[in-house]
Amino acid sequence: MSESEVDSKEVKFRFHSSSIEVIKFLDKLEKTTYISTLLVENNDISAHQSNGYADWDNKFYYGGKYKDSLLIKIGIELTKIEKGDVSTVIWDEALKADINNLIDQQRKEHNIYHGISFIYGIKSNMSMALNICTGRETSQKEFENLILPMRFALLNYFKDL
Repeated sequence: MSESEVDSKEVKFRFHSSSIEVIKFLDKLEKTTYISTLLVENNDISAHQSNGYADWDNKFYYGGKYKDSLLIKIGIELTKIEKGDVSTVIWDEALKADINNLIDQQRKEHNIYHGISFIYGIKSNMSMALNICTGRETSQKEFENLILPMRFALLNYFKDL
């Protein structure tokens, strides 16, 4: 096994451990309806965790059903960042260009209406994303005011990757 394969396995192990902790914390917030973490390696999802909807997650991330969705294409493109770089995506704004978003119906069935992602570059070919969503009863502005100030504290869960 090469050194990079060992490094990748170690990062995945720490990623899962960190994901469990941040999901537990965010799941306690009344306003969150869906939380997921993604580890992207060489432009492919190599690890994923969430607070539920396992069947949907399988279709969404692994089954390829939504591979043509603008949401997936933008998401993968935005994870192409350099080591140490941080990016924030407000999905409501990113998806305004895709009125017939393939995933919207599925999202709404699971009370996922507004979403924010925090993306962090781990190394040149690896990054992670923390995706946090809220439901219909919470306005986009209210959700942004709650989640955006926590950005660095939330990414701090992954500082040891």
